[in-house]
Amino acid sequence: MSRRLTAVTTTTLLDHRLFELVDEDHGEALEAPHRTGGWVTAGRSSVLVETPYDNLDAILRLEEWDGEPGPEPDDDRGPWDDVVTVGMECSCRNGTIGINQITAGWDDSGFALSRPGRYHVRLACRNGGAAEQAYRDVLATFDEADWNGAACAQATRAIAVKEEYLVRFWPAETD
Repeated sequence: MSRRLTAVTTTTLLDHRLFELVDEDHGEALEAPHRTGGWVTAGRSSVLVETPYDNLDAILRLEEWDGEPGPEPDDDRGPWDDVVTVGMECSCRNGTIGINQITAGWDDSGFALSRPGRYHVRLACRNGGAAEQAYRDVLATFDEADWNGAACAQATRAIAVKEEYLVRFWPAETD
């Protein structure tokens, strides 16, 4: 049975409905995409995630496992909408996986892989539609002219439901 080696939970901005996970040592975004799962596109050392929803931010949980993990957890926070597995290479001089928030810039995920090599990366997503509906419901309580105001910003920050991503890395066998 596989065991989880490390886990970090953070948030990310969904700028233009995108965010990207990148091996900071390699630093090349989407070089030679090699597999796509619809909402996920993998490059040699990066994974681009696209959401159809216009949410401001999302919960992001990154995990490293010593082997393939079991199914995504049933943790009473809603069902997982979709799951995609892709491959990624990590040079891992420092192991850090950074978050490219597109025009919002880079953010430190606080997550690092323990060794260099090729990894399977399984991404699961949930709550995107519910988070978008909550956001639209808040906007509906304001006049459009007030959407950029402080009161609207405070109300959108208080939305309890968040789009969520679980990203699990485990070593890939050499093919």
